[in-house]
Amino acid sequence: MSRSYQDLEPDCQYKEGEAQDTIEFHVKHFRKDQLKVHFGSNNVLTVSGERPLEGSKWTRFRKEFTIPKDCKASEIRARFSSGFLYITIPKKIAYSQQDSLTPTQRGESASSLPPVEDKGKLKQENNISQSREAAGEGATGAPTENAISPQARPKWFI
Repeated sequence: MSRSYQDLEPDCQYKEGEAQDTIEFHVKHFRKDQLKVHFGSNNVLTVSGERPLEGSKWTRFRKEFTIPKDCKASEIRARFSSGFLYITIPKKIAYSQQDSLTPTQRGESASSLPPVEDKGKLKQENNISQSREAAGEGATGAPTENAISPQARPKWFI
């Protein structure tokens, strides 16, 4: 006996999110074992299902989605619950999101980061030499020819 098929178009919603996309199918009269989800190498996700109606009559559906290249294909998951099929498609972390992560969250060690310059010490030395010039001393700290030596230096130079 051959089967005769009645094609069905189930209610379906594709919801785009920041971290993942979700596809939701309303397949009320189907059982989990009557549904198939397949992800092909060409970035096409195929969702299909077929179930018997009566006698040799069956109902079936097939829906294809082109999945974005920024998804994590190995982490696509499908869940069937209360007549709904939920397919989650996680996305790779976008560059702008990764910038806000700490090095440890990105999987980097602290030693792989470039060294940070200590600019405070450089500024302090510049301030000292400027103060010495104002006091009439040269860059070496010795009094210049026309300068008057101060009697005492402030404590913060010590």
